[in-house]
Parts: sequence; C-alpha cells; structure tokens
Amino acid sequence: MRARITVIASVVVAVTVSAGAVGFAVVLQSTLLDQATVAAEAQLDRFESLIDASGPSALNDADGFAQLVGEDGRVLAASDDADEVPALADSEFEGGREATLPEDDDPVFIVSAEVDDGVLVVGVDDEARREAISTTAVLLLAALPLLVALVAVTCWVVVGRALRPVDRIRRETEGVSAADLSLRVGVPGTGDEIDALAATMNRMLERLDNAQSRQRRFVSDASHELRSPIASLRQSSEVMLRYPGRVPVEEFARTTSEESQRMADLVEGLLLLARADEHGLALSTQPTDLDDLVLAEASRLRTLVATTPAPANDDADAVPTPPIVVDARGVSAAQAPADARLIARVLRNLGDNALRHARSRVWLSSTVHGDVAVVSVANDGANISDADKSRVWERFERLDDARSRDQGGSGLGLSIVAEIVSAHGGSAQIVDVEGGGVRFDIRLPLQR
Repeated sequence: MRARITVIASVVVAVTVSAGAVGFAVVLQSTLLDQATVAAEAQLDRFESLIDASGPSALNDADGFAQLVGEDGRVLAASDDADEVPALADSEFEGGREATLPEDDDPVFIVSAEVDDGVLVVGVDDEARREAISTTAVLLLAALPLLVALVAVTCWVVVGRALRPVDRIRRETEGVSAADLSLRVGVPGTGDEIDALAATMNRMLERLDNAQSRQRRFVSDASHELRSPIASLRQSSEVMLRYPGRVPVEEFARTTSEESQRMADLVEGLLLLARADEHGLALSTQPTDLDDLVLAEASRLRTLVATTPAPANDDADAVPTPPIVVDARGVSAAQAPADARLIARVLRNLGDNALRHARSRVWLSSTVHGDVAVVSVANDGANISDADKSRVWERFERLDDARSRDQGGSGLGLSIVAEIVSAHGGSAQIVDVEGGGVRFDIRLPLQR
C-alpha cells in the first residue's frame, strides 16, 4: 500500500505538473510573441512615417532594423542595422515572423507593410524573447523530476508514518490467539481513523472474548446439567443390578422415564439454542390465533395441577394447601403471523415457570395493543428484583430461590423464550404484579 500510494501520487503530480508546465510555456511564448509584435509594429509605424516625410533615402541614416524591398526583390534602402543584409522578405506577409541575420545569427522579429516604393520590412531584436523561452523550458524540465522525486520521498515518509500504527496493530493482533482473547491492541489516542480502527479492533476482540466465554460456560453448564440425570439413571441401574428386587420395577421405570425425559428436554433445548445462535431458527410463519394457543396452555396447566400429587406434610393438624388456580379469563382474540409450534413452546415454558413459582394462582391472557399482539403469563409468587430481570433470560441462569434442579428447571426455559420471540421480531419483558407476583409479557408484531 505504501508503494502504491507513492507511485500513484508521483504519477498524478508528474502528469499535473507536466500539463501545467506545458500550459505555462505556451502562455509565456504567446505573451512574449504579442509583446514582440507590438514592439515591431511600433517600429514599423515609425519607419513608415519617416518614409512618408523624407522618402526612402531617409532609411539609410535611421537607427534600427528596416529594409525597403522592391518588386524585384532587391533592397532599395536599409537602416544601419540592416545594411548589407539580404532581403528578408520580398512581399508583404500577415502578422510577425521570426528571422535570423545571416552574418552573426542574431535573431530578429520582423513585420511588413506595403508602401509606395515596395515592401517595408521592419524588425526588432528577438534574442531576449528566445532566451526567456528557452530558459523557462530548461528550468521546467529540471524542476519537474526534482518535484516528482520530492513528492515521492514525502509520500513514502508520510505514508510510512501513517501506516506505522496499522502495522503495530497488525503485529499485536497476530499475537492474539484463541487460547487468550483477553489481549487488546494499543489505542494511539490521536482521534483519527487509525485510532478508530484500534478501538474497533478492541471491540471485536471483546466480542470474541465474550462469545468464547459464553461458549465455554455454555458447554460447562450443559455438561453439568446432563451429569445429574445420567448419574441418577446410572445409580438406579446399579442398584437394580446389585440388589435385584430391592427396588420396585414401577419405581425404577418411573425414575428412568423422568430422567430420560429431563435429558431429552435438555438436549432439545440445547439444539434449539444452538440453531438460534447460528441464525438457523427456521420459522414456519402463518396467521396464528394466539388466544387458542393460550387456552390450550391453560388447559395443560390445569391438567398438570390436577394430576400432580400434593406435597407430603408430616403435621396432621396442618391445613392442606389448596391447588393452584389457573385463570384464563383475560384471554381475548389475538392473531399474529407466527410459528404456532414455537409459540406453543414459549407458552409451555412460561406456564411451567409460572406454575413452579406460584403460591396460589396463575393468570394467562392475550390481547391486541396497537400494532402488536400481547400474550401474558403471570403468577402470584415472589417478585424479581430489577437487577435479576435481565439475568433470568440468560442460559442456565437460576435465581437464588430456584437453585434446585427439581424446582428450578434446567435454566434454559426463559432463554428459549427470548430466542424464539426475538426470531419472530418481538420482545419479552418482565413486569411486577401489584400485590406480589411477576408477569411475563410477550409482544409479537401484527405485520412482518
């Protein structure tokens, strides 16, 4: 790049200066030629007046260069400077003309006019004009390569200094490896494009570092989550092998089914998030009645509440806990372009989350506000602090009151919700419920 910029700048300067030099020389020559013509014509007027007043013989005693040439080409009269000089013209000619005296090669510039006795040829010294033109040409020819060389050296030095920080950034970037993405390039602090390049490079490295950290944490968390059901299955199998008959077959089958389903749900969630990370979450979008999906989820939650046994209580005098009420009275007609299967997955994740944290009630609703359809799932459990409202959307994130794997899920449910809603061009937010509780609002655009 340094060499290319230097060559291009040198060529541009050479062409520009050459064109300027040629133009200057042409203008200078034209100007000096006009001045010589004016001077020669002034002399011509003087000699014409002299001939008119005293006749052709008056030229013999006059100063300057003048010839009176007859029709036969002979010099009839001449001034002192033109004495013994052959006729420089035998007829009148337009404008001025360059000529050289035969004896001493002195340059003259001549003009002519027709008079009574022949053609009057008058000249002025042209040496100064020719020297000015030749000197200017020599100076321009000598200055052109010097100027181009100066521009080339200047460009080479200046571009080298300008690219030096870029080369330093390149070397520092080469030192960054996948094993350590915490390194950053030095920012010159000059406020120019190089400074912006260094800052952009650091932001890119920071994004790569964060992405790698998230990936490592994701793999670590996924391994940890898979380890628990695998360990449970292995323990149950070893007990059955070592102590046949000790564990009822129904209990072993139930444990195997639950842990297998837990692993299947976890793997399915991991695959969905992986496709979302690769921007490969394919949507089968079509007009979808969101109210039907909400009512179906409410029915599923009611069935789940009805079939889930109440927790055991050793206190005989304790009042039994009433089952959680699933309220879907807030459901109204709402239709939006969406993938019904994925939106059902969103509602299932939100419903399971609400049921897990609810004390006595879960609300589901759907409505249309302006150009968005809003689906809400709420529960009357504990509120979520403002600091934790952004954390709950992160993968494998469980709040302190939901660390248990049995009660807190895998930590992927809300992450999956966020990815699916984002793929639909919508948004998800958490709103505190007055009197205690949390509401998850899902907003989907009516037009895509």
